[in-house]
This record gives sequence, structure tokens and C-alpha cells, in this order.
Amino acid sequence: MEYADKYRQTKEIVNEIVLRKLDSLMLAERLFLDSGITMASTARAVGTNRTYFSRAVCSRHRNFKEYVNNLRVDSLLEDISSHIYCGFMEDIDDFAARYGFKSRRSMDRALQRRTGMTYNMLVKRKSKEESSL
Repeated sequence: MEYADKYRQTKEIVNEIVLRKLDSLMLAERLFLDSGITMASTARAVGTNRTYFSRAVCSRHRNFKEYVNNLRVDSLLEDISSHIYCGFMEDIDDFAARYGFKSRRSMDRALQRRTGMTYNMLVKRKSKEESSL
């Protein structure tokens, strides 16, 4: 086996280990709900440096921010679909903060990218579904 092949395999194995640790940590401790989460602090928590961490995250996702926002959107959509959050009476900024977003705008952008819908569109759709029951 050539050196280049061994290097590529080693890099892939390291990326996979880092990503497994990252996924486990994020989901177990729900770190993605912290609006102050940074790549550097998460890399330290995973037990690696920023370079390896960034390389691993970018092997599967566009960047760390996209990875975290996808987890936030998944959590938000899961709560809405499982009726954990049904009222929609909460202030929208407070709602966004609960899922780790710094503002309503950043939440809407992440939702729009993932689902094609904003928070208000989700609320309207959820209201229609509940009224038709």
C-alpha cells in the first residue's frame, strides 16, 4: 500500500472517530442548545484540536455552524411534531433562544434552509393541522 493511501485512510479514520465523539457529546449533553457554543470549546470537549476538528466536521458538513444549526432545527421540529411545544404563545425571541439561536432572524434562516419555511409558516401549518383534527 502506498504512503498516500495509508495517509488518506488514517485521515478518514481520525475524522470518523472525531465525528462519533462529537455526535455522542452533542446529543447526550445537548450542547447545540447553547447559543455561545464555539468550535474551539467543542473541539476541546471532544478531545482534539481545532484543525482536526474542523477537518472532520467539514468532511461531512459544510461547516460547524451548519452542523449545529441542523441539530437545533431537528430538535425544534421534533418538539413541534411530538406536541411538546403546542402553544406558540411564547415570545418568538425567547423561543429562538430556547433552541440555541441568538435571534429570531438566525432561527428563521436556519429553518428556511432546512425546511423552506419560517417560524410563522410553521405556526400557521401547525394551527391548520390542529384545527382540522
